[in-house]
Amino acid sequence: MGRIGIRPVLIILSAAALLGLIAVFHSVPLAQTPSGLVAYKVVGAANLANPGSESFWNNIPWFNVSLAPTLSGVPTSGLVPYVEAKAAYNGDYIFILVKWPDENPSTIGASAVAGPGHWPVVYNPKGPLNMTFLQLLTSTFHKHYKVLNSSYAIIFGSPRPMEYVLYYYGPANGVYFYGYYVNATHYYPDRFAIMWYMGTQQNPSDCMNIGGPHPGYKVSGQLGTVVGAIPNTGGSLSSGAANIWEWIAGVTYPQGADFNYFTNATWDAENGINPTAASNFAAAPHGFFLNLLTNQTGLYDIGDGGIWYPNATGPVPGYFSGYTGAKYENGYWVLEFVRQLKAPMPNTVNITVGSTYDIAFGVWYGKSGETSFDKSITANFVPLTLVPKSPAAPSPIPYVVLIVAVIGIIIALMAIGIAFYYMRRGTQA
Repeated sequence: MGRIGIRPVLIILSAAALLGLIAVFHSVPLAQTPSGLVAYKVVGAANLANPGSESFWNNIPWFNVSLAPTLSGVPTSGLVPYVEAKAAYNGDYIFILVKWPDENPSTIGASAVAGPGHWPVVYNPKGPLNMTFLQLLTSTFHKHYKVLNSSYAIIFGSPRPMEYVLYYYGPANGVYFYGYYVNATHYYPDRFAIMWYMGTQQNPSDCMNIGGPHPGYKVSGQLGTVVGAIPNTGGSLSSGAANIWEWIAGVTYPQGADFNYFTNATWDAENGINPTAASNFAAAPHGFFLNLLTNQTGLYDIGDGGIWYPNATGPVPGYFSGYTGAKYENGYWVLEFVRQLKAPMPNTVNITVGSTYDIAFGVWYGKSGETSFDKSITANFVPLTLVPKSPAAPSPIPYVVLIVAVIGIIIALMAIGIAFYYMRRGTQA
């Protein structure tokens, strides 16, 4: 035995012990990413003061969704790499829990975008800016600009048709869209949106069009001879319609820096929100999400007189019926959407058990210059199915597998002990 050598024997017997450990996990399947998001039947209610803390989430796995840029080739587009999501319902309400990484969160409110507006940054990665085209672009849409250096400039304001011309015609003319201007005091709120497709198209696109203020908008002047009519309306879909749930930090988030933007009942009523709903909300403000409608003609507000976008329905009860709870911890936003299964307003999705819905996520990093159409989105719609069953508890290690593995480890350890005994005798001999 001594002539065999210590090292080979130890290697062989250590491998035996390792195989015993592997046996513990051999018959335990790893968690698999399902083909879509599953909403399970649960008992309980949302705790929007601490989203994600509800006990019913414990047995529901996270579903990871990779994100992609809305605007290909734009440096600030597609900065959010992924979002994780869970879904559940309790018979009356659906709950959707999401989280995404954000190392530099923004909780600023709508004042960042209501006053100075969006300021596009333009640049030329291949050399100096084409000032002739920049001047033509801004004068056509009655905007001013400021040159930062030979390759960069800021445009003060970004009407939809100008965004279209800049993105589709700018690169060929030496003026590229970089993102929206930010600094220490001028930046945009973080935002998160869920799009519920309500059309009939198979495998629809979840990316809304960049376009004009209305279908067939014609660009005027010298620039119009090159561009002509803009084919799409800004925010429109290629087919069908969708209900969008949009959360905005500082606007629909009670802990945000500018939440009083929506808590003045008089202001809300004057701007087309149902007076009763506005008064009830002002008395007990809570996190909520905006309801938007997108279809083949554009993007619209639901439930108000057209505060953010053109009005789709007029003031109706239910504007604040979609709840949200949000928190920022450990480098992540954690956000929970809560809404009745039954559609609370016209042009909103009606959710039923046993049905599958195409949904998509959109995320904005406000302090990095993502806003408006510049964001991170799911590359394709994700199917969400409401199943009439509760989530299964995590599978424990099978009892028989555990016993066999423990016996194997004991045998391996005994073999190692015997080997040492004989090796010592062989050495002494």
